[in-house]
Amino acid sequence: MTILWAQVYSPKRTLLCNHDPKNLMPGWIPMLIFDFDGVLINSLDEVVLTTYNATLDSLFTSMAKVPADLVQMFKNNRFHVQPIGDAIALMNWCLLNWQKDSQIILTQAEYQTIVQDTDIALIDRTQLIYDTRKRFIAKDIACWFALHQTYQPLWDELIRCNNHPFVILTNKNHDATLRLCRHFGLNIDTKDIYSGDSGVTKIENMLRIQERFGQQHFFFIDDSAKNLKELDHHFNRGKKVLLLALAAWGYIGAEDTIMAPETGYPAFQQTDVVRLLDSTI
Repeated sequence: MTILWAQVYSPKRTLLCNHDPKNLMPGWIPMLIFDFDGVLINSLDEVVLTTYNATLDSLFTSMAKVPADLVQMFKNNRFHVQPIGDAIALMNWCLLNWQKDSQIILTQAEYQTIVQDTDIALIDRTQLIYDTRKRFIAKDIACWFALHQTYQPLWDELIRCNNHPFVILTNKNHDATLRLCRHFGLNIDTKDIYSGDSGVTKIENMLRIQERFGQQHFFFIDDSAKNLKELDHHFNRGKKVLLLALAAWGYIGAEDTIMAPETGYPAFQQTDVVRLLDSTI
């Protein structure tokens, strides 16, 4: 398994898309793990509005209340954000700079400087996002739902293909993730959502997934090459137990498209994942 993966995906190769993932895993499929925002759900508008509200202590329920150029600047740099609490640091920077040049895209070094200069602790910033989202939902849940779209055809395939287990591993809070799954028709068990509540990291949740299922191999699909790299370094230091792929349709930036092939992670399109799921039926 590990040898086949390495043979197909050399670290020096460019991003590979529209290949057949079944060829990588002949005869069996590992437990599938999906990131949520940017992989299963497009939540860009909701994250912009919730972060804007959290940063300014407001409670707008319409994107029309946020300057369009500020929205575009935040979206252009959204791919930098890993723990969602850091979105507040990015929004603060956007509020200071959007009228100067809304087309600026930060380098990784520039973004890290902005985050490191933030006075509020990450866990407090994260909780502020979650609390603001909770207030938004309480005020107008219909407007909140309307700020999300499912990624197709992958979402409908997950609804249809219910004979292969999968879990969600996300930095989003559990309540919001479950609400969106239910609203868009995905009948996932609440215990199959591993979320970022209480500051729990993806590495910590991945350890919980391993302990619960006791399998030797897992396959995680995320739209952040940085997340993939962190998980790779933690779980694959001895033998390769965690297979990793970049969701090429997600919130990816130029650095992700460079980092993924250099580190050996394949870039999947939704159709690749659909074929993978179809092979289990």
